[in-house]
Amino acid sequence: MAAFTSFHASGFWLILALLGGVVVVAARPFVPADWRVPLFAGFWIGLPYLALIAGGASPRLMGLLYIDWMTSLRLGVGLTLGLIALAAVVRLSLGRSNAGLSETDRASEPHWVVTLTAVVSGGVEEFFWCFLRSAVLETMLALQVAMQTPLYWSIWIAATLALPLSMAYRESGYVRLATLAVLVMTSILFFYTRNFWLCWAVHASVCLLLNARQETAVQRTPASR
Repeated sequence: MAAFTSFHASGFWLILALLGGVVVVAARPFVPADWRVPLFAGFWIGLPYLALIAGGASPRLMGLLYIDWMTSLRLGVGLTLGLIALAAVVRLSLGRSNAGLSETDRASEPHWVVTLTAVVSGGVEEFFWCFLRSAVLETMLALQVAMQTPLYWSIWIAATLALPLSMAYRESGYVRLATLAVLVMTSILFFYTRNFWLCWAVHASVCLLLNARQETAVQRTPASR
């Protein structure tokens, strides 16, 4: 039980992440719309940060430090470009969607604001996902779970834990589908590279593709002309 009761154990912070996620999702309907993004973003970045400074999370296992850049550049960059290309093909194959902000709000936003928002939000959410991957792996190792390839299983267990909160953050079916695709893509990339920064690049790139698609849809509507 020390894996869950010690302030320095990853299991303790993993439990906090699960309980905190339930609280955030339950509070969402009662929070004004303008405060929902800061609510989720604060949780996604705040809890892992507290775990890091408390010694309950490993910067190495989160892919923040001590990265094997030779392996990342040899395997990760090619995989990254392939995943981004796949996302672009999927985006082109989908029909129009009015997901996200309303047409008026989307049209009134400067392009640089949309781009910056996509990059920052992708990094914040990916930071939380990498924390879950690290916490699940460390907890499995601490509990000495009899399972082959614990690294592999920790990736997908973390994805399963991350999915409900990410889905609750979004309302559109198209955006939820895109988020699921990003989660799968970055999980695969993280398994091979253990590199948060490359995962952030993929996450942000897909978010930018999504935003570009939404802007195109807005430009084609009579209301935005």
